[in-house]
Amino acid sequence: MGSHPIDDAKQAALDIVESGTKIPYFPQTVGDDMIYQFHNIIPGLVFEKGSAKLNFKDPKIVEGIENFRSRLALKKIKVEPSGLSIEEKYLKGLYALEEVLQEKEVDIWGIKGELTGPLTEAYSIEILPWKKKAIFDEEVFKLVLDTSAEIAHWLSNQLQKLTRKFIGKEGETILFLDEPLFPLCLKDCTDPDKMIKAVDHLLKRINCRRGIHICDNPITVIDSVLELEIDYLSFDARRYPAILEKIKTETLQKYLDRGKGFAFGLTPNSPEEVFGEENIYEVQRGKKDPYHFLPEPSEIKNRMETIISSIESKIDVISLLKQSLITPQCGFRNFTIPNSKMGEQLVKNLLELQEKAAKEVREKYKIN
Repeated sequence: MGSHPIDDAKQAALDIVESGTKIPYFPQTVGDDMIYQFHNIIPGLVFEKGSAKLNFKDPKIVEGIENFRSRLALKKIKVEPSGLSIEEKYLKGLYALEEVLQEKEVDIWGIKGELTGPLTEAYSIEILPWKKKAIFDEEVFKLVLDTSAEIAHWLSNQLQKLTRKFIGKEGETILFLDEPLFPLCLKDCTDPDKMIKAVDHLLKRINCRRGIHICDNPITVIDSVLELEIDYLSFDARRYPAILEKIKTETLQKYLDRGKGFAFGLTPNSPEEVFGEENIYEVQRGKKDPYHFLPEPSEIKNRMETIISSIESKIDVISLLKQSLITPQCGFRNFTIPNSKMGEQLVKNLLELQEKAAKEVREKYKIN
């Protein structure tokens, strides 16, 4: 959800910070793969031809996994320190963001980041030689879950350190679990409640504010998600603008009363969404100016107002807005039209207008 269309983490971090966004995030580059990036620490996990595999036919891999399980068990009982770190080469964006913040004078309110969630991770790993998804194997799923929990613990601490360093104790730190396959996983598994509890277990290991990002229609899982230990539900509010009005008023108000909110994905994140599919060919060929299609901040603000107007008679919308964010629909990885370099510049422009839209919303609803 924090992906950019270029492979230069420093440039992506610079664009994020220079856009003026109040809660910058560490970027994922086009060379990062969400399934391998955060979980490559699992012994024997490989990423080949676009898919992650774990081969239990190899005795050395089996031995490595058993030793790794023992290490995770020691961490769980506090014999070993909590947390598992990710090598810098797999998390270049985090260190690039720190470098940029060190170099720039910025007025920011917080820092956020993301981690591939355990359900999406386990659904995407193929176990060999049985060609079975890891989520359907109890022991391997537990391995993925426990690994994710330790990484989340470490990553949330790293983000907290950056927040304290560049903002102070008053800054806000947010770690999102990126779970694009969340609804699919619950649909396909035999025990959805067990999956929900697994995610909740992981969320409790995060030492900052917590969010979960769901790409596909979240209405199918909304009741379960709002009961999780989260501060933000992130969803594509351009594709699914009517989600909140479909939630039971009592459920939504209870969620807000707990001080929770939403990350409304209102900023377009793809060439198709910005240019329109009918214009992509001419933009690619240089016959149309891509900057001509960038929306005004008011377009995003108006979408936010439309969402709010549908529920303002049911709940306290000021509390909702105070506790929420405006974000991109999802990541910008595919913004490579007319080319990656120009796509990255357009991404920066989109982040700039997103911040302007958020300011307009705050002014309209008199939110400090």
